[in-house]
Amino acid sequence: MITVLCASCGAKLFRYQKIGKGRLLHCWKNRISSNHTVREGDDVYCPKCGQHIGVVETQWINIHGGSFTVKGSALKK
Repeated sequence: MITVLCASCGAKLFRYQKIGKGRLLHCWKNRISSNHTVREGDDVYCPKCGQHIGVVETQWINIHGGSFTVKGSALKK
């Protein structure tokens, strides 16, 4: 499990079950275990500072590079 944090303020955005060692480009909705983000329509924002984190798509959240940091380790394939 990894913890996705806001790059601006360090607030916890969500806990995510990442599989594999690649970059984090989007987060599948069914792998998010706890979500602390604020949503307005299809846009996802940090709950603390209001930074735009990404956009909700059909089955995943497309997150913008540079708007988040990651703590923890991914599961191996």
